[in-house]
Amino acid sequence: MLSWSSASGASRSQSRELFHTFSRPSGSRQLRGPANRVIPTPQRTFIQKSSPLVASSSLAHRRNTSAQCQPQRRFLSGPVSADLPPQPSQSTEPDDINILIDRIGENEAEMVQILEELEIMGEEGERDELMDLIAQRDEHTAESWVHMIKQRFGDEMPEGLLDDAELQIYARLYGEPIIRREVEETVEEEEDLSLLREDGQGGWEEVDLEGNAVAEDEAPLVYDMEFSPEERETLAMQRTREVAEQLGGEVMLEEFENEAVPDSAPRMHPLTLEGKYGTDPSTIHLPQDTVTGPISVILSEFSNKHISETARRLFGGPGLPHSSTTAPPRAQLPQLPVALQASQRQMGEMEANAYLAALYPGIYASTLSVMVEIRKRLGVDWIRRLIAQEGGPNVLDANGGGAGILAWRDIIRAEWELMVPDHPAGAPIPFGRSTVLTGSDALRLRASAILENTTFLPRLPDYVHVRGKPTIDDSRKAPKRKQYDIIIAPHSLLGLEEEYERKQHVENLWSLLNPNGGILILLEKGRQKGFEAISGAREMLLKRHIASPGSTEFDNFLEDPDQREVIEKERGMIVAPCTNHSTCPMHNSAGATKGRRDYCHFEQRYIRPPFLQRIMGAKDRNHEDLKFSYLAVQRGVDLRQEQAIRQDSQATDAAFEGFEDPEESDIPNKPAFHALSLPRAIYPPMKRRGHVIFDLCTPAGKIERWTVPRSYSRQAYRDARKSHWGDLWALGAKTRIPRNLNLGDKHGEGKKERLARRVATKNSMRDAEEEGDFENEGEEEDEDYTVDDSDIPDVPVKKRGQHIPSWKKHNDKKKLRQVYNKRSADE
Repeated sequence: MLSWSSASGASRSQSRELFHTFSRPSGSRQLRGPANRVIPTPQRTFIQKSSPLVASSSLAHRRNTSAQCQPQRRFLSGPVSADLPPQPSQSTEPDDINILIDRIGENEAEMVQILEELEIMGEEGERDELMDLIAQRDEHTAESWVHMIKQRFGDEMPEGLLDDAELQIYARLYGEPIIRREVEETVEEEEDLSLLREDGQGGWEEVDLEGNAVAEDEAPLVYDMEFSPEERETLAMQRTREVAEQLGGEVMLEEFENEAVPDSAPRMHPLTLEGKYGTDPSTIHLPQDTVTGPISVILSEFSNKHISETARRLFGGPGLPHSSTTAPPRAQLPQLPVALQASQRQMGEMEANAYLAALYPGIYASTLSVMVEIRKRLGVDWIRRLIAQEGGPNVLDANGGGAGILAWRDIIRAEWELMVPDHPAGAPIPFGRSTVLTGSDALRLRASAILENTTFLPRLPDYVHVRGKPTIDDSRKAPKRKQYDIIIAPHSLLGLEEEYERKQHVENLWSLLNPNGGILILLEKGRQKGFEAISGAREMLLKRHIASPGSTEFDNFLEDPDQREVIEKERGMIVAPCTNHSTCPMHNSAGATKGRRDYCHFEQRYIRPPFLQRIMGAKDRNHEDLKFSYLAVQRGVDLRQEQAIRQDSQATDAAFEGFEDPEESDIPNKPAFHALSLPRAIYPPMKRRGHVIFDLCTPAGKIERWTVPRSYSRQAYRDARKSHWGDLWALGAKTRIPRNLNLGDKHGEGKKERLARRVATKNSMRDAEEEGDFENEGEEEDEDYTVDDSDIPDVPVKKRGQHIPSWKKHNDKKKLRQVYNKRSADE
């Protein structure tokens, strides 16, 4: 192929002219190349792209003439040789013409030889192809010629095919072309690196190096000799190197830091991961397709202002303290049950809208958190067995209005995706059978628009007062009972004022459970009264129904004289949150107490949907930390017996020693690890500098405070720093002590009463000081009643401008408080 690069000029004075003479076709156009000099040395060529916007002398140009060329006649672009015979103006003799033709042939042969020496000519086939292309240019117009060059060469073309006018046409039609140039690169001749030695006869012989040569089938050894320029050592780097040398170490380069110490940052221990509580991620985002989207569509048909006003009126004003939201203790609000119950018969349209907007998100988030914990503790086999059974799992939402069913279906959906990874997006999922308790038509209508394939009940069947087998009075077979694999009962206990009503409600739910592994979930608000309702239900189930080692029978004579005196308990177990089946260390059997500060509850954060955010009137944050107390029990299955799980003081000692390294143990016959035999953090871990403090509920049924310092274990300390409220702790601790609990008193006073009493005392003292003589005032009102203030300390009245030290103020207040507490106890 012809080369059109800037290095294609001839080294001789007439080489450029000879080149044009050879490459020009028989037409009237001539092609000129650049007049650059070329060094005839061995070359390596490569493609170089350049922009042809600027026209220069290096670009080939053509001249159009109107004269027609005679056939088989060539013109030389350079001057004619001086030894040529003169051209007569008239007819030429045949011999002179033949001589001229011979000389032209000799010039052409000489020109080809020169071009071959300059390595301008390509192979013969490429040269002929390009010559044929150039010969066709007279047959085309300027635009057709440009179009043909575009089709032939594409975006890259050899230099000199187009003149200035044609380049402008090309740029207008196709954009700027890319000119392909051949740039020569001088390659130095290889030096003779052969090794010579004397042959002993006065001559030299070459040493054979074949033994050291690399075999052809072996990969050559390549060394990278291209090093980056050496960096100058700064003062800081120099100082660092000197300190490292003094300490006997070395400076760690950043690029090799992770390779040199691969285990410098160990990951979390597997047992710590197994004991994690809650969802992952920890913040729940309510799904748009199944929860927030359908609710938003339903609420869009009503006024936002009316929905907000109704919700605030029903649930205690701004902040909705009487909904599933937990008001902070500083609010000093009464602990009332949730204002709306799904089982209530009377509920209007706006009340049903308020139920969806205010209660659905909180019930969904708390139920999902509990479901995730149950799934972790019972394992994969439990939930997949429910999915695989005929008809799927049978689930009852006893007071969630359908929000519990939505949370359960999300659990099933996540498990089904693990079971069937290639499950199509729109294919059905075996959710099983769902039943929802809805007493009102308004709530039932809205829940049916959200839930598909769901049965709705106006009330729960009463199986407590229905015989379960033939009796003396009625020998007929007992009616068949409806049984459920999972029963979700959120916020259903605080609405029942009497303790016997709560026990009867829990027993009815227990009778509705499947006796072969049914799960009952009780859930209340995370306040003192909510915990007391849950702990009361736990005590009743352990006392009457769930059998434990050493407690397999229940004496029923005092409870119900009409029934049998002794009732055998069933197999069952507490799944969460307790890891013991003894008396709850935080529960007071005397009933409701006042002044309680310690109670078992947990927390779950979720993102509020827009409609709830609008009702709350919140503009600074869109998340809520929901606090709740819960209990999950299983009927008919006891893993303590099946898997030999220990829940006693021995299990507590084993957990205190830790399971970080099972081979190293000082306890003989140490119990095997199981998550249900670990202590649970009932409060957020206190992460101090150099140590972490846990408040744990142990398998022995005691509340203890464990300390994990940095010196105890690197892995345990790191995992302790990453632990959260509600986690099961498996890596042990260095020290433990009993934790003091404030469980209140049944006859004591609550915080609100205590504050009111203090305010009344201060007001009475202020009135006495203003009136002067407090004793005379009392004698005038009641002659028979006298106030004995001899034991009241003399507290000086602060004068204007007087400064009383803070320690003096606290001391006086302490004396007054002690006196009034003593009087209250005497009264």
